[in-house]
Amino acid sequence: MSLLPENKPMEKNITPKVFFIWGQSMHGKTYLARQFPDPIIINTDGNGKKIDTPHVDVYDFETFVNVLREIEEGKHTFKTIVIDLVDDIKTFLEEYVCKKYGVENLADAGFGKGFGDVKATWKRLMIRLTQLPYYVVFISHVIQVTDEYDKDKTIEQPSLEQKYLNMTKGRTDVMIKCQKVGKNYLQLCNEKRDLYHRSDIKDEKLYNTLSNVKSLFEDNKPTIQNVEPKKVIPGKKPEIINVDEETTKEEPKSNLKDLATELVEKKPTTKKSLLIKRGGNE
Repeated sequence: MSLLPENKPMEKNITPKVFFIWGQSMHGKTYLARQFPDPIIINTDGNGKKIDTPHVDVYDFETFVNVLREIEEGKHTFKTIVIDLVDDIKTFLEEYVCKKYGVENLADAGFGKGFGDVKATWKRLMIRLTQLPYYVVFISHVIQVTDEYDKDKTIEQPSLEQKYLNMTKGRTDVMIKCQKVGKNYLQLCNEKRDLYHRSDIKDEKLYNTLSNVKSLFEDNKPTIQNVEPKKVIPGKKPEIINVDEETTKEEPKSNLKDLATELVEKKPTTKKSLLIKRGGNE
């Protein structure tokens, strides 16, 4: 049997499947992840017992791999795998590799073997996770870093170490930053793989989960009308037009929309490739 498809256009499916949620502690990250379809949370920070969502507590890399194997067998009804926190999984992996080489620090493994082993294993892990027939949600914290273009300015980014963050983003479809402002919990899409429209989300529960994420859907943006200026004919007196007062009033902007506009520094970019400090209760 041939492994090649027929030479004809294939049906496209760009439904986002892998998500990276990040932000400060208690800013709604875990709450958002719990809204995904039929989730199970692989919990590393000891907060699993504080929620009623099905969860597994893991404290080392061996346990995490065993849980992943059981998920791969498919003898369950979960549809979403939530890793809370992905930063801790990376720490567990480093501890596992140190134990493997009988050293206390990766640098003591010699010839870069420890670092190389962690990097290669992480890459395989990302491939393995994102090829599962489920939604996958990574959760990470936030850190302040110096802007590479303006050394006097700091910006926020996920706290997962940069090279591991890059490998994870490379397998991610949508990145969502959670931020609490006053009593409002904002969910802002800061990176995405495609230009998504609401019709791209076939799963109703997933659609409901993502419906409040700002800047995610292209058909949820305000329409700006382009009006050409009226030409003035030389020597002709401009015509005075009475404009109804109702048409000149600006609609008041909602506080939530203003906050979202302030927080989003730039529009989310569409990338061919995309993809954390422990905290308290989410």
